[in-house]
Amino acid sequence: MTRPNAAIIGAGLAGAACARQLTAAGYEVVLFDKGRGPGGRLSTRRADTPLGEIAFDHGAQFLTARSDSFRAFLAQACNDGFAAEWAGRVVSIDRGGNSVPLKADTRYVGTPGMNAIVKAALHELDARFAHRVTRLSGKPGAWTLRFEDGSKAGPFDRIAITIPPEQLIDLLARSDGDFPEMILEARDARIAPCQAVMAAFDAPFDPGFAGAKLLGGGVRWIARINSRPGYSGPEAYVLHASPDWSRVHLDAEPEDVIRTLCEEMFVRFGLPRPDWASAHRWLYALSEEAPGTPAAIDETGTVGCGGDWRLGPRAEFAWTSGEALAQRLAGKL
Repeated sequence: MTRPNAAIIGAGLAGAACARQLTAAGYEVVLFDKGRGPGGRLSTRRADTPLGEIAFDHGAQFLTARSDSFRAFLAQACNDGFAAEWAGRVVSIDRGGNSVPLKADTRYVGTPGMNAIVKAALHELDARFAHRVTRLSGKPGAWTLRFEDGSKAGPFDRIAITIPPEQLIDLLARSDGDFPEMILEARDARIAPCQAVMAAFDAPFDPGFAGAKLLGGGVRWIARINSRPGYSGPEAYVLHASPDWSRVHLDAEPEDVIRTLCEEMFVRFGLPRPDWASAHRWLYALSEEAPGTPAAIDETGTVGCGGDWRLGPRAEFAWTSGEALAQRLAGKL
């Protein structure tokens, strides 16, 4: 008997969790992702600077785990050398400079970078990068993926879509089939952008914390890369702007983003002018308004969607959503 097959669009944590579950259920699974490699919002950027090469975790800064499934995955990733506990001091600082420890579950980071966690999740899975899917054609149980370069793949019995809601809407609107509920839920979802700055310095600077959530001002988060396990490079920091600031300055020039956010950190903490800096704009960073259910599926039971945007702004929600999507596509719920 021929095994059923499935295509997953998006090879982040949600897609990987979905693929692992479908594989365990007996499906042959292929993941397709528009990126050049694994990571997404858990990306690690390696930058050649005048101070040497620096690996910046410029997206998600750490992961926590509460569900048994995600906790077990991270424990295995730690055992295999893909992740480690981040024991640095993390605080919350108000506009007046008052600091309190920011309590949380154990914080995990990827080693040597956050994208190692996605690599661990995709281990032994067939993940194909630089494949941008633009359309689904065919019919339920016999779906074909159409790619930007004109090529195609399929047919597939099941399709799982784990991309941001704006991209989901565009894909489904171009596709064969009828997906009104998924499109409506995606339209109602709200994901905040984030302007990020990566900065390097030729001299040590220790503000007294490894990471800080900042209240007031344009910067919401600052992290000292030197505090992360295994890092031995130049002094380096990542700054994340608040959602409101990022929306207002969404189309600002990178040099203006760098100057404004770095000047704010100089005023608040004395962080000197960086010797090298770069900006990155995350259009889809944090889920603010979510449907509240982990996954959705069309009336034929052959196409579904998932991702952290369905549950809230935690990386673990992507994992939870991906597993739930797989269970629905496999007919287990």
